[in-house]
Amino acid sequence: MTVRMWALALLLSGLVGCGDAAQALTEQAKLQALRLEASQLHDTGQSRQAIAKFEEVVKSAVATDMERAHALRFISLGYYEMGDYPRSGEYAAKAAAYYPQGSYDYLVNMADADLMQGRVVEAAAKLEQAHALAPRGLAANNVLGLLYLGDNGEQYADYPKALAYNRAAFEIEPGRITEIALVRNYLALQEYEQAHAHLLDLSQRYADDAYIRNLLGQAESGLKSHRE
Repeated sequence: MTVRMWALALLLSGLVGCGDAAQALTEQAKLQALRLEASQLHDTGQSRQAIAKFEEVVKSAVATDMERAHALRFISLGYYEMGDYPRSGEYAAKAAAYYPQGSYDYLVNMADADLMQGRVVEAAAKLEQAHALAPRGLAANNVLGLLYLGDNGEQYADYPKALAYNRAAFEIEPGRITEIALVRNYLALQEYEQAHAHLLDLSQRYADDAYIRNLLGQAESGLKSHRE
C-alpha cells in the first residue's frame, strides 16, 4: 500500500470513528430527554404514560445499569400510584438487584418489595437502616413518611413521626407527590392553615387535579370548623 493510500485509509477510519461517536452522543441525548419526560409525567401524576417512557429507558441499548435501576424504581412507584401493588413490588425487587446487598438503594427497593407483599415490619426495619446510611436520601424519607401516615395499615400510623420524614422529602425534592404527602400529614394533624397554604399553590399548578381539589376542600372545611 502506498503512503497516499495509507493516509486515505486512516482518514476514512477516522471519519467512521467520528460518525460512531456522533451517533452515540445522539442516542445519549435522546435517552436523557426520555428520562426527563418520564420524570415529568410521573411528577404530574400521569403514571401510565410515565411507566411507558421508563420502560423505554430500561430497554435502551445505551442506558447504564444505574439508569435502568432508576427507571425500574420509578416504574414501581408508578404502579403503586395506580394501586397495582403486586407489580409495584415486582419492579422494586428488579431495581434492587442492580445494587450491592446492604447498600442504601438495595434496602429502599427491597423495603418497597416487602411493603407490596404486606411485610410492613420488615420493610420499616430496612427503611430505618437506609435512613441511617443516608439521612437526606429522598426514597427512605418519602416511603417512611407514607408508612407512618398509615398507607400500609392504620395500625402503623404515627402522624408526628411521619411529619419529620414528609418534611424532609419535600425539602429534598419539592414536587407534587412529596407536597401532597406533606399536606395529608398536616390534615391528619389538623394543621389546616399549613395544609391550606400548600394546597392553594398546588391547585394553581395542577388546576385539573381532582384529588388536589378534594384535599383543598378538606382543608377549607377544617379551617371553617376551627373558626366556628
